[in-house]
Amino acid sequence: MGLNILLTGGTGLVGSRLGIELARAGHDIIALTRSGRAEDLPFPARCLRWDHVSEIPERDVSPASKPIDAVIHLAGEPVSQRWTNAVKDRIEKSRVDSTRALVRSAGKFSKAPSVWLNASAIGFYGHRGDEVLSEKSSGGRGFLPDVCARWENALRELPAGTRECRLRFGVILAPDGGALPKMLLPFRYGLGGRIGDGRARMSWIHIDDAVRAIMFALESSSLNGPVNVTAPGAVTNLEFTKAMARAVGLPAIFPVPVVALKGILGEMSRIVTDSIDARPERLAQSGFEFRFPDVDSALRDCAPRPDQKGQRLLIARHWLPEPPEALFPFFSRAENLERITPPWLNFRVTKKSSDVMGNGLLIDYRLSIRGLPMIWRTRIESWDPPRQFVDTQLIGPYHTWHHTHRFERLGEGTLMTDVVRYKMWVWPFGDIALPLVAHDVRSIFGWRRKVLGEMWPRSRDQK
Repeated sequence: MGLNILLTGGTGLVGSRLGIELARAGHDIIALTRSGRAEDLPFPARCLRWDHVSEIPERDVSPASKPIDAVIHLAGEPVSQRWTNAVKDRIEKSRVDSTRALVRSAGKFSKAPSVWLNASAIGFYGHRGDEVLSEKSSGGRGFLPDVCARWENALRELPAGTRECRLRFGVILAPDGGALPKMLLPFRYGLGGRIGDGRARMSWIHIDDAVRAIMFALESSSLNGPVNVTAPGAVTNLEFTKAMARAVGLPAIFPVPVVALKGILGEMSRIVTDSIDARPERLAQSGFEFRFPDVDSALRDCAPRPDQKGQRLLIARHWLPEPPEALFPFFSRAENLERITPPWLNFRVTKKSSDVMGNGLLIDYRLSIRGLPMIWRTRIESWDPPRQFVDTQLIGPYHTWHHTHRFERLGEGTLMTDVVRYKMWVWPFGDIALPLVAHDVRSIFGWRRKVLGEMWPRSRDQK
């Protein structure tokens, strides 16, 4: 029988994927977000607006007196930005104050949650050189260790009988978000290299294993207290650099001086220069098995392959409250693309090689990109209703455009996933325009999500 789970951070890198897995497992989700829009979530949930500091009345999160079985608190201001005083304040308040508010709320519930999973970070340990760290190791000193300590201390007032886990995440490797795309940037142009002497140790985890570890902690009654959510194979920065170069098939011979990094990033540079070797002892002792235990396998899965040199990746996910069989016919008519494409593109279908959508179909479009008229021809490479279809650009503004549309039943509706790989002409020189292009591509899929959400709206109480 599924649990009634209160989730924060459901729009983030980890939380969005976790929500999908919770739904697949049959759990009911109440998501707290700043917007309060369920359409922002790629999974079925009842969504409530929350400012991260106010208490949550039980009547709001427990309709019909259905108690909250578990709380999973992942929300927090991103740390990968320059640490001004204002940013530091947001980083701390979004973690410490939000946790205190949720704990106070749970203390007033008629029934205490059985499980509480709270995000933390290996930043708790601070810079420790070559020291091997377990969950029993003491905390460090500095801004991040202090924030993590206060973050975790906010859990001391949890109701009696609630099992709690403090999930200390390492650097999360994901193909479409988090730190890895930024790390990959110099490697894409053969400019990658170690940081400083390359001896700083880095504790990391693949996004899939991070999500699986949370699910494991939710279900493992013997797991409690601090839990290092890291892969078993911490590596030095030099080892990580070499693995990155192997994954992308480009050299990494340009070292980055630590002093230069500090000049560019300021105090935030400690995220990549601090040496932290945090081992997942409690996960290992509890029987958790990693799918990506070594950095080479993780980067092979996340980084672009050598044959994808110069390509960019976009993954867009959204959930609609209809089964795939009901949604897929809409995409069987090329003209419907006009309905879900932003008006500023002046997008029109001009010609089709057949009136029947299927393998080999050619479709010609006319559109305008930032005022410049373009023609675009695509071919349907794969047609597999109602599960997926794939189209590629033959003529158009990109050197490469490969778009996979996936439809997966999730709960009573459909998880739609768009996976797009695109590359600019005359790479790498064409990447001069990449920031504008990447912004436009994200905007297109944001618009598409909005329109599809209006066509198939889900109610506030949608499950």
